[in-house]
Amino acid sequence: MSEIPHDDAVQHPSGLPLAHWLTLTEGLLAARVAESLEEHGLTRSQWQLLNTLTVAPQSGAELEAGFEEEHRAAVAGQVAELIESRWVTVEGDLYTLTPTGRTAGARVGEAVEALRAEATADVPRDQIDDAVRVLRRIARNLGHPDA
Repeated sequence: MSEIPHDDAVQHPSGLPLAHWLTLTEGLLAARVAESLEEHGLTRSQWQLLNTLTVAPQSGAELEAGFEEEHRAAVAGQVAELIESRWVTVEGDLYTLTPTGRTAGARVGEAVEALRAEATADVPRDQIDDAVRVLRRIARNLGHPDA
């Protein structure tokens, strides 16, 4: 693995640490994604549910399993809103995207992809890949079991 070059020209004059830039960047991305999803009438959880259902119909338990434990209790309410919007249908305990939900999900996906492209517009792909590898390594060093 190659070393990531240290570029003093891009370091903030105050010498702000990595944690500052991670927190700032995550906050900016989260806010922009939330704003984009809100324009489409979705929460981030609902967007995650739509993505999951794009792959295949799922049971309620399967949908809940895709969320961290502290968020699982809210899944039923999020799915209920998607059903009310006619983006999801349920038969027994199997949830499926409707054609309207599939179309809406694709439209939202395009908006999120445009945001990702905007965020990384002047960053070469290899630098993005390096950044992800480094952040995963840091997460692993800090004890994340899946990094």
